[in-house]
Amino acid sequence: MAILPPDPVYLMRGDMGPVHSLMFRVSPYIEHLYAGTESGRVHIWDLMKNREIFKLNTSNEPCLAMHNMADECFITQRKGGAINFWQARSSSWVINKTVDTDYCGFCRCQVSTESELLIPLNDSRIGLFSLKTLRTEIELNPAHCLPDMKSLGQVMAIKPFVNESQYVLVAYDGGQMSLWDLRSKKILSSLEVEQCPMSVDYNSTLVHGIVGSPCDNLEVFSLSRDNELFEKTRLPLKNPGTSAIAIRPDVKVFAAGGWDGRIRIYSWKTLRPLVVLDQHKATIHDIIFSTCKVEAYNSKCLMAAAGKDGNISLWDLYN
Repeated sequence: MAILPPDPVYLMRGDMGPVHSLMFRVSPYIEHLYAGTESGRVHIWDLMKNREIFKLNTSNEPCLAMHNMADECFITQRKGGAINFWQARSSSWVINKTVDTDYCGFCRCQVSTESELLIPLNDSRIGLFSLKTLRTEIELNPAHCLPDMKSLGQVMAIKPFVNESQYVLVAYDGGQMSLWDLRSKKILSSLEVEQCPMSVDYNSTLVHGIVGSPCDNLEVFSLSRDNELFEKTRLPLKNPGTSAIAIRPDVKVFAAGGWDGRIRIYSWKTLRPLVVLDQHKATIHDIIFSTCKVEAYNSKCLMAAAGKDGNISLWDLYN
């Protein structure tokens, strides 16, 4: 007898349209989930009340990424290259500063340290952006590192190492993923992937990571002691196309969101598939895990997923 997939603990529906990015904002006083949409709006949901409480209207460009920062601040990244810095004012948010970059693609910026962002740039470049000076302090350019190397194509994904801000993985649409040393501005090693990488996640404790792409498998890779990237195995998929990868903070499971709307949950230890969640009916754009307990759902690691169908699903799996 087939085992039915579990139900989400809650499903958020509204007039959001396609959702591109999600962000938890959890403290002793509030438990909110932010949803950045294709229309440019940011919808704020109260997890205690299970309803939308506020909507930020700032741009007509898709909101690709959001990051919760210190000092009552958060950041939104727009597809057109603008990065907005929001500051809390009374019971609302206002844009304190806006910085324009020259990048117009779908790669998400990432937090490197409390005061630094890693941002995608054109011509295969990424930058280390200081939140103190609001300037790009370090630029990683493959053309400077390896002048004779062919173009790697557009930057598709960035993944900094947790607790090791010196290193960052960068995936390019030419089918290559490179390990960079930020301080020396050098590529330490590279790995060819089967097709254009769409999403990458990596855990520096286990020294393993996963790449999602348009092909019909997930590529699991490892990093050797001398910083060499190598492919470990491939996990076959029933339907091709993976657009979101997320490793849970406790490193027990990871989730892969597909073009078919399915969310596939795997065991990190065995790499075996555990369950396929079929709540969504279109491409999954983002999957995130809470990094602390969400009291509203009594979950120490709540998962949220969203995509093209405009719904947000919340899950409490294997906790």
